[in-house]
Amino acid sequence: MGLCSRRPTCVPLLTKRHRQLRLQWAREHRDWTMDEWKRVSWSDESRFLIHYVDGRVRVRRLPGEQLLPSCTAGHTQAGGGGIMLWGRSHGRLWDP
Repeated sequence: MGLCSRRPTCVPLLTKRHRQLRLQWAREHRDWTMDEWKRVSWSDESRFLIHYVDGRVRVRRLPGEQLLPSCTAGHTQAGGGGIMLWGRSHGRLWDP
């Protein structure tokens, strides 16, 4: 099929030191029991955008097709808003 225009895959910027520390941490915890893991709190955060795509959007079109609905991307003033959510779970949730 040939080459296509694509966005690069986003990956964490890890140095050699970061990789060493991650491997060390994994080795120190590989033999933990379920009871030890139940004492760990896990957290994460996610951002949800209402009307905005925070990446480069591309379309394939022929000359003169720039205003076709399939070749346009709508936008709102000031980005349209969004929400950031943070959550935490505890190992006790794994108990039967």
